[in-house]
Amino acid sequence: MRKFWKVFGWVFLGIFLQFKFNALYGIVFLENLNFHDRSYWVQMSMVPTEGSLRILKVRTTVHHSLGADYFANVYIPEHYKVLNETPYAGAEVLPGYLAYKMNMKRKYRDVLAVKNFIIAPQNVTEDVPVKSIKVHFENLKQRLHSDETYQISTLKLKTKLEGPEVAEATYPQKLGM
Repeated sequence: MRKFWKVFGWVFLGIFLQFKFNALYGIVFLENLNFHDRSYWVQMSMVPTEGSLRILKVRTTVHHSLGADYFANVYIPEHYKVLNETPYAGAEVLPGYLAYKMNMKRKYRDVLAVKNFIIAPQNVTEDVPVKSIKVHFENLKQRLHSDETYQISTLKLKTKLEGPEVAEATYPQKLGM
């Protein structure tokens, strides 16, 4: 009979601890849902190189995310060719733009991606008017945020990027987002 109670006690303790950890997980989930806003950050910078080539560094972040799957697509104007990436055919088609996929990876509560694009104007002799670089954040169900803060142009063989150091948008946390 003692062996029965010993086994029963260990099984009961295991079930109790499993319930306790699940309850803690639920509390953490509700704390994230009620007390943290979800933020989308876009950072872009351009590094000049020799000739007309430029390196466009794009960093995307979804801060305090609850969802499992986030996707970010960067839309670069057709006036520029990207030498180190191929356009992503699975994104929404926008006239005058080519889409490139960011590889979003989860790191704790954030989903991050960093990619360097080597870009050059399609036609080196022509000036390119100011066009915005678009970034779309999506999950499997919907578009969550669109950003058009950064603008790129080429004048007199010099390509420049205009925009803030970090573009940020904040939304209240909701289930399913």
